[in-house]
Amino acid sequence: MNIFNFKKKYGNSASDSLMNFHACFFPKIFTCLAAVSAVSFFLMLSTPAEAGGHGRKATGHYSYMCKVIRVHDGDTFRCLDGKKKEHKIRLINIDAPEKAQQYGKEATSYLKSRILKKNVTVQVSSKDKYRRELAVIFVNGTDINREMVATGNAWAFRKYLPEHNRKEYINLESGARSAKRGLWKYPNPVEPAEYRKAHRSSQD
Repeated sequence: MNIFNFKKKYGNSASDSLMNFHACFFPKIFTCLAAVSAVSFFLMLSTPAEAGGHGRKATGHYSYMCKVIRVHDGDTFRCLDGKKKEHKIRLINIDAPEKAQQYGKEATSYLKSRILKKNVTVQVSSKDKYRRELAVIFVNGTDINREMVATGNAWAFRKYLPEHNRKEYINLESGARSAKRGLWKYPNPVEPAEYRKAHRSSQD
């Protein structure tokens, strides 16, 4: 129904109300749509490709269940999810001794005893430059990342620890160090990052 037919049928008062509604309503709608489009475009441009640390790529947090099929060392393993897709996981916030390093084999054996051939819950925060998922994992509700530090099988990875749980991980490490658990039973353990750096230098 056009405005003239509307005016004829309902009178001048109703017609004027309808015209005022059009005049007020539609410009506001277009203004809102334009604002939403502008904000969406800005967010798309400003979304970071990197999340910092380990060359981490921002992927958004997500979680899933999987069965561990192989443990590489004290902080890295592979598992199969429910669709039989293989994932390579790097435990976040911790740094275990390298296999060739002092206490490296023991740390690997400990992680194997806790997760190999078991179902684990994986909470992923990002991926690193090697395409590994950086995650916290749980076995029957137990946080394995924290357990590795508390038992002296890994260091708190200070370089990449987020502020919200930095103090907790450092306290867990301090407790293991004081009790001389795991790698802390040795007098002068070398941080894995320093070991890797020295090892790369010796190969150059």
